[in-house]
Amino acid sequence: MAAAILVGAVLSFVLAFSLFWQLGDRVVGGEFDVGMPAIGFPSISIGLPSLPGFGGDEEAIAAVPARDYPVTPDLSLGHFRDQAYRPVKGIYLSSWAAGHNGIFTDQLALVDRTELNAMVIDVKDATGYVTYDANVQLADELGMEEERIRDIDGLIATLREHEIVPIARIVVFKDPLLAEKHPEWAVQNVNGGVWKDNKGFAYMNPYRREVWDYVLDVAEDAASHGFREIQWDYVRFPSDGKISETSYPGEYGSKEDAIADFLAYSRKRLEPLGVWVSADVFGLTLYEKNDMGIGQKIEKVSRSVDIVCPMIYPSHYYSGHYNLDNPNAQPYDVVKLATADATRRMDGTGAIYRPWLQDFSLGGVEYGVEEVKAQIRAVEEQGYNEWILWDPSVKYVEGALRPAS
Repeated sequence: MAAAILVGAVLSFVLAFSLFWQLGDRVVGGEFDVGMPAIGFPSISIGLPSLPGFGGDEEAIAAVPARDYPVTPDLSLGHFRDQAYRPVKGIYLSSWAAGHNGIFTDQLALVDRTELNAMVIDVKDATGYVTYDANVQLADELGMEEERIRDIDGLIATLREHEIVPIARIVVFKDPLLAEKHPEWAVQNVNGGVWKDNKGFAYMNPYRREVWDYVLDVAEDAASHGFREIQWDYVRFPSDGKISETSYPGEYGSKEDAIADFLAYSRKRLEPLGVWVSADVFGLTLYEKNDMGIGQKIEKVSRSVDIVCPMIYPSHYYSGHYNLDNPNAQPYDVVKLATADATRRMDGTGAIYRPWLQDFSLGGVEYGVEEVKAQIRAVEEQGYNEWILWDPSVKYVEGALRPAS
């Protein structure tokens, strides 16, 4: 009886082992999809050796050739990026400010003293220049670098030491310098030549993939130096000037689709590097139902990036918007109503809402502690904990900020 039980147990083991082996062979060989994504690391080949002693037929087993199975580690920079995300409360620094020891030191101290934890720094601004010595072939070849930030690695290291999130601002389609170097890539004038806005600035054609790839090269270089987020600005069609005279060679669809296509393409290239992708948009994109003629349809933008940053500066709204007589003098109301629009229109897109707030005076209304605090309060009362302050002169109102905890 005992012998029969032992024989049965051995036969059951052999049968189970055989079935398990065949199933594993089919899974690894690709007959079943087990849902493990490729992460972008090189494959590792593992040779399966012969198994002497199994089944009592060593020669037969040794005669079976070993097979190489590609194994992709379950490891992703994107995964680490997601786990390490910190809600941003930031300020903007121009490249000149970031490269000036005194100004940068002052702003660093401001962040250390307050609730701030991030800096948005110009890597490529509206002049078209890349602001440090970047390893970008086209910028090198055409002289499109201006080293305002002398030591980019030292700057990033300092931010890291102070636990400050470095965000690279990259202006996309407003680029008079690239238009001068490659006029065929620019927005064209129907009357001939490169189109220019009412201030004499040229824009690049958002339908040209060469432009996409160039700014992505700049972004990838910024990521390689340690920037944790790429923030696209002027990611739009031109808005000021004789728009009726613009021409877009290669036009293949609507403006809003062209902008969404670029943003989705940028995220596909950048996310494997472990960085977040954000886009600045006009604040009025939350208010208007259409793309405002510039390609910024908020729902499409939100589905194409990780973070959307509407510039909801009260000074940029007109009398009558949100039924307000003087939006510039009503910062709390403007930001409250714009944020409510964002909640409604961005719902389900997966994007984070992080607005730009006004910390500058314009249009006869002086902005100080109370005006800045009112905007922050309007955002946070609706459940959001991210915002960035904009002041082109880089002089921020410390009294509007909470002390560092």
